[in-house]
Amino acid sequence: MNSLIKSSSNVMLFNLNFNMITQVFKSHWHAILFGLLALLASCSAPQSKVAEGNWRGVFSENGREIPFNFSISYSGSTPILTYRNANDQFVTDLATSSGDTVVFPVDVYDARLITIKSGNKLVGYWSRNSDSERKLKFEAHPDENYRFWIPDQISSGSYDPSDKWDVILVNSDSSKTQAVAEFHNESDRIFGTILTTTGDYRFLEGQISGENLKLSSFSGGAASLLDLQFVAEDSLVGTFGGVYNSRKFYAKRNENAKLPDAYALTYLKEGYETLDFSFPDLDGKPVTLKDKKYQDKVKIVTIMGTWCPNCMDESAFLGPWYEQNKDRGVEVIALSFEQEDDLEFAKARFEKFSKRFGVTYDVLFAGKANKKSASEKLPALSEVLSFPTTIFIDREGKVRKIHTGFTGPATGIHYEVFKEEFNAIVDQLIAES
Repeated sequence: MNSLIKSSSNVMLFNLNFNMITQVFKSHWHAILFGLLALLASCSAPQSKVAEGNWRGVFSENGREIPFNFSISYSGSTPILTYRNANDQFVTDLATSSGDTVVFPVDVYDARLITIKSGNKLVGYWSRNSDSERKLKFEAHPDENYRFWIPDQISSGSYDPSDKWDVILVNSDSSKTQAVAEFHNESDRIFGTILTTTGDYRFLEGQISGENLKLSSFSGGAASLLDLQFVAEDSLVGTFGGVYNSRKFYAKRNENAKLPDAYALTYLKEGYETLDFSFPDLDGKPVTLKDKKYQDKVKIVTIMGTWCPNCMDESAFLGPWYEQNKDRGVEVIALSFEQEDDLEFAKARFEKFSKRFGVTYDVLFAGKANKKSASEKLPALSEVLSFPTTIFIDREGKVRKIHTGFTGPATGIHYEVFKEEFNAIVDQLIAES
């Protein structure tokens, strides 16, 4: 009997406690849920912060090493990585963290840098979101601000690359590409770029030690390395390319080196005066230059793609320019050739692209990125030689100028000259009745 009473008491006590717990949960469920979420968040929070300041990373693959420089800062608890190449800075501020792993995405390149804290250094890899199996390994160390050699270990020499250089790039199929290289020396840091008829190779930074001249570039997209040797004061030989491929590089010093006229490379075929096309906008609506919106206006058509670094430079110029000039009777239309022949893919890519570069002008999806295909879709043109190609059209719809490639900020004075020419052409077309 006593055991039965004791058992009944236990059941009553359990029911009482259960009811109390239930009432507490009903009254304070939001506080309990918040506590559980906080606990879960703390489990995925970084164990330790990545050190702020300057870092030096090195990609290593196939026996080649490509160094790059970056800095880490913080916005609250979120790390911000800034790639540094010469005077250019490219910020990635959408990092995500889990444990000692931090992922720095670069949406415009459809890529990401995955870093893992290992002691005081970082290890990890770079990959494209669309090709995550192909990983480029790297290692990075803090408080290192040099590119290739520690300054006090540089071999002295009499060579100085500061000048213009006529360049021949020998491709894998033995074909040759004409180019111009420009270098300048600032306190033993070598800055420069390579200009071609289709665009420039953007900001290169490096050093010289003895007869060895090395420059590299990385801003979240493809990494590149220029590995050269002086064979004489006026002669350089070496290679230029990425980790997986490179081209032979031959250069002769020439202060008058220059490329062919960018306005003469692409032209209208005989019998054509206008440019006709019909492509969907990013909502799928067909658009042509005969649409009412473009009537009696000056039109600038750019053949481009979000994957193209020179197109990014052009868009960074055109975005603010259009906002300042759109009320003057001028429209900009981008014909976007993308890496996939899919409208939804193009729309997703351009949402990220537009946000970074301030693109508010019209964007049309023209198909898969392929110069031959682009030439077929725009039959009035002699050939699409480059992404980007910029076409100036007057109020009557006649093509007046075509500029092949883009001369970006890395080219210094050439970029300033291009902007002056661009504005002069547009001003003239707007002024015409």
